[in-house]
Amino acid sequence: MSSVGIIMLVHTALDRAEQVARHWTENGCPVVLHVDQNVSSATYRQFRNALADDPLIKFSKRHRCEWGTWGIVAASQAAATLMLAEFQEVRHVYLSSGSCLPLRPVKDLVEYLAARPRTDFIESATTADVPWIVGGLDVERFTLRFPFSWKKHRYLFDRYVDLQRKLRIRRKIPEGLVPHMGSQWWCLTRQTLSAILEDPERPTYDRYFQRVWIPDESYYQTLVRQYSTNIESRSLTLSKFDFQGKPHIFYDDHLQLLRRSDCFVARKIWPRAERLYQAFLTDAD
Repeated sequence: MSSVGIIMLVHTALDRAEQVARHWTENGCPVVLHVDQNVSSATYRQFRNALADDPLIKFSKRHRCEWGTWGIVAASQAAATLMLAEFQEVRHVYLSSGSCLPLRPVKDLVEYLAARPRTDFIESATTADVPWIVGGLDVERFTLRFPFSWKKHRYLFDRYVDLQRKLRIRRKIPEGLVPHMGSQWWCLTRQTLSAILEDPERPTYDRYFQRVWIPDESYYQTLVRQYSTNIESRSLTLSKFDFQGKPHIFYDDHLQLLRRSDCFVARKIWPRAERLYQAFLTDAD
């Protein structure tokens, strides 16, 4: 069994997620699936049943995942906790989404991480060092509160930000933490991930980050700095964004571009990109 465990956060195109999950387990990597609570119970049951024959696949407790909200962090925490408990041989945990696609043979990833047993791969930079912040909120995402969804309740979101600025309301950042940001797609060692999940201060940190804007891009990115002895501040997942910060979607005509990438996984893949799924999931291992 592999020393690399894969977490998949799934909310659409469950047929593709099933295909990719089986690709990982066929190559020895255990998989923990988190299925968004917005997916209907009937669809979820059908998905679980379809994968029930695979002992290397587990399902974690479900959370409602909305963009920019705490649910995505809660989902990854639940999945990571289950991964570490169920698969003792796992030394690195790789966070991915249901729309991710492995770009290279799985054994390449396993060998790469085995050669770097103490290295955590996570983009982690202070707000001063991050050039890609969209929406004018950098330090403020850590010092204001964000109880309203930016996507669903934009008016309330903007008005509440304005009000806090006017009243000069500032949240206190938990002692000892220096806010860091980066891509939500990380690959962490068992040692570092366990330290984050088992920290006695975790209730304090969780409470704080529940009201940070886009916490999935700052929770692990900040806490990894508390525990890791060796961080490579980059993601092993290829993801591109447009000028508005929306993820770029890869289609069949991106095949050669993806083949040239030195990343191990890419997102977001169009669910009907038949050529991409065929090419990368049938590559010889």
